[in-house]
Amino acid sequence: MLYITLLDQFHPGIYKSQVIDVCEHLNKSLNKKITLVAFLSIREIKTERPKIKAIYSNSIVLPAFPGLKNFEYTAIFLALYCLIKRPRTIICRNAFATTIALKVRKWKLIDTVIYDARSALHAEIKEYDVFPNDYLRNNIFDIENNATLFSDYRMAVSQQLVNYWKQHYNYASDKHVVINCTLNSEYTNFKIDENAIQFKRAELGFNKDDIILIYSGSTSPWQSFQLMYQSFKPFLLADKNIKFIFLSKKTNEIDNLINEFPNQISNYYVSESELLNYLQIGDYGVMIRQQSDTNKVAAPVKFPEYLLASLNVIVSENLGDYTEFVKANNCGLIFSESMKLLNTPFNTRLSNHYLAASNFNKNSEKIKTNYQKVLSKIIE
Repeated sequence: MLYITLLDQFHPGIYKSQVIDVCEHLNKSLNKKITLVAFLSIREIKTERPKIKAIYSNSIVLPAFPGLKNFEYTAIFLALYCLIKRPRTIICRNAFATTIALKVRKWKLIDTVIYDARSALHAEIKEYDVFPNDYLRNNIFDIENNATLFSDYRMAVSQQLVNYWKQHYNYASDKHVVINCTLNSEYTNFKIDENAIQFKRAELGFNKDDIILIYSGSTSPWQSFQLMYQSFKPFLLADKNIKFIFLSKKTNEIDNLINEFPNQISNYYVSESELLNYLQIGDYGVMIRQQSDTNKVAAPVKFPEYLLASLNVIVSENLGDYTEFVKANNCGLIFSESMKLLNTPFNTRLSNHYLAASNFNKNSEKIKTNYQKVLSKIIE
């Protein structure tokens, strides 16, 4: 069996937790090796192939056909590989990978195509132009429609994404399972310790009266950086004990915030291995997004990371399945201008930590059960 990626930007942390960990989990469940086939551009292969091979030995990195508008021709390379290896099932991460797998199925080289949908690509391109290419802009609706309707089985990152399929593509099947973004397997043994939290806060110059908000991630357009700034500026102005940490690469936007609030804004860019140690000092993890279709179906991995690190989470309305999760589990706040920000008690931290472990760990019963539904569709 193959798991393939195409036009999926390589980011070590995301690729490890959402691609490599999935392959390893299915390996263990199937007791068979799953081969990861990563199609990269020619310019990426030299630098990224060693990174992928280093974190998953049973992988092969192949060139994608040059040019975004020509991505479908990559099916030729996939077909040649299938002629040699004779897999019967392919799991495809995103609609682009599913498109080429559907072609190979049409050529009768495989039997089953499973669509692993992590986002609504049509919405991302329409709203944020994530692939600035006229061919993709003009054809992404049909590409995603075909991937949704003609794959044999589907994994959706949120129930809201399934609802999106129903609304936009008249999807009427029950051949799908919802699997939110799950935690990096390297975080499995992370434990919450009250003394460690206080020590790290003091080490970074914070005191017990500080109420620390943390944002972890990029400042890409769909992350709604300006909305986040506008939302929290009144809180920063009203209470000098409110501090905001960005765990992000340094940008002009963040520098401007530091200049505006020099004693309240901090910026650290940390490795995946350090991330939870920094996250745990916060009281709240922040996820404020625009009311776009992209965000309404999203399931950012930072949400379970915030919870695992013991933070309450502040979310905006209609953020994938997470807004309702916060309401149902009392693990944070739905953003409002009148919300009251407080230090997060340690018993609440423990509750959040275990909530993440039971809902977003691949070895949790909930996630294992959902992956078993996928495995039942696989032809070996």
